[in-house]
Amino acid sequence: MRVALSAAALFTLLACSSATGLARCEPGAGNGVVCARLGEEFDLRLNETAYIANTSLSIQAVAVPEDSRCPTDVVCAWAGNARVSLMLREGANADAADVNSTLEPRVVSRFGYTVELIDVRPGRISTQTVPPEAYVVRLVARRASS
Repeated sequence: MRVALSAAALFTLLACSSATGLARCEPGAGNGVVCARLGEEFDLRLNETAYIANTSLSIQAVAVPEDSRCPTDVVCAWAGNARVSLMLREGANADAADVNSTLEPRVVSRFGYTVELIDVRPGRISTQTVPPEAYVVRLVARRASS
């Protein structure tokens, strides 16, 4: 079992990174890995990592520590907010950052890139709690303008 797990982890590492440290998008990268491109929106579940093609940038969705969005079955005076915790890595550098659905910051800038929160799904329902494994966050990464 341990050998199979190690082989799967090695395959995932090889599928998404090269000796140069640049993230590469290749089919069959493995579970928990999303291949994305600069300027294009992509979806991440919690604990998944997106490797941004032709860069050494990776983005992991860590948690949704706050979700006060207005439930879809209720009329609210305010839309509410979802705060998403991310881990951004670029080469050997790593930094945690939070982005918001309504409040600032909606965009964070690290390592010469910006990461913007586009959407958080699923929508809330007043009588239910969203389990962490159900969250999907839509993000977009771009080169930061100088």
